[in-house]
Amino acid sequence: MIKEIIMPKLGETMEEGYLVSWKKEEGEKVEKGEVLFEVMSDKTNFEVESPYSGYLRKKLFQPSDEAIPVTTVIGYITDKLDEPLPEKKENVEKEKAKEEEKEEVEIKKEKKEEEIIKEEGEKIKITPVAKRIAQERGIDISNIRGTGPGGRIEKRDIEKYIESSKDIEKKYEVIKWSPIRKIIAKRLTESKKEIPHYYFQGKFIMDQVALIKEMKKKQGNDFSYTDFLLFFAGKAIEKYPLIDASIENDEIRVYKSIDIGLAVAVEEGLVVPVIRNICQKTIEEISEERKTITKKAKEGTLAEDDLKGARFVISNLGMYGVENFQPIINPPGVAIMGVGKIEKGIIVIDDKIEVRKIMSVSFSFDHRIIDGSYAGSFYNYFKEIVENPSILIL
Repeated sequence: MIKEIIMPKLGETMEEGYLVSWKKEEGEKVEKGEVLFEVMSDKTNFEVESPYSGYLRKKLFQPSDEAIPVTTVIGYITDKLDEPLPEKKENVEKEKAKEEEKEEVEIKKEKKEEEIIKEEGEKIKITPVAKRIAQERGIDISNIRGTGPGGRIEKRDIEKYIESSKDIEKKYEVIKWSPIRKIIAKRLTESKKEIPHYYFQGKFIMDQVALIKEMKKKQGNDFSYTDFLLFFAGKAIEKYPLIDASIENDEIRVYKSIDIGLAVAVEEGLVVPVIRNICQKTIEEISEERKTITKKAKEGTLAEDDLKGARFVISNLGMYGVENFQPIINPPGVAIMGVGKIEKGIIVIDDKIEVRKIMSVSFSFDHRIIDGSYAGSFYNYFKEIVENPSILIL
């Protein structure tokens, strides 16, 4: 019996994945539950287990930088090694048909526009496709000899010219898109395009947090400022739960569990692992979990579950000297916090000029779900508990 291996849907928002590697060769025996291949989605790698036992008979795709839509058949498993396989791959046939249709439309378009070019009396005859490529590459078409009817410059002439010019010194280096950068670009473009962002900026006085941080350090707990922000954000969201909502399948979901994502920079981009049930944890537990997920992110060993459900996200760029920035919301979440550097600054308190430790913060909210007044109340409460941490931490 022939069984299809498909590109799995590993999350509600996943539409395509990248095949990283096969763990078996064609003809090898495969057991159900055994790791069969590795996929990249949402900026991390996942090992996918075989849903069947049998023999890996055919790999329809090889590892590459090209995305594969979910549910696409990527290979076959059979019970026996001599079972006949399907002759055609449906998705390839569809793609081929699309390309043929596209070429046909392009040819018709070229012929139509060529007549216009002739009527306008242009001295150099060139097809629209060739003209577009030349313009994109900055090529002077007067240097190209056309091989089409009447000396017309065609697409193949431009391509031949480009090929022959490869030995010319380039003024720039081309960096190939990696799968993770493609995912980041796609998701953030969709976020800015579809989500009506609005922004808050402000400053938190961090003197009291700094004192507690030093006190805890003497007791053997080396907390970061991010640990405190995660802890306080959980408490603030508990009072204003819409901040941790999400938009999925055209519905607003408000969760009972407060799960906060932490943006972590890795070599090829950014990943957002999650700390779950944050309000049920002490700051000591949050700190340990933050260290663990950060380490796993840097090593590239995050599991699929580590990245699920990042709704409210904290992104800290303060260690790079950044004062303020406006982060882009991470779908399906509806809010994100940007953390700038902590530095001494002058501030007026009770009509007195004082020097305090000040942290610049910014928030991005989804206006479809969170109104300004609600976000303002959340911001005000968050600021209050950060500046008076003894309310929650003794």
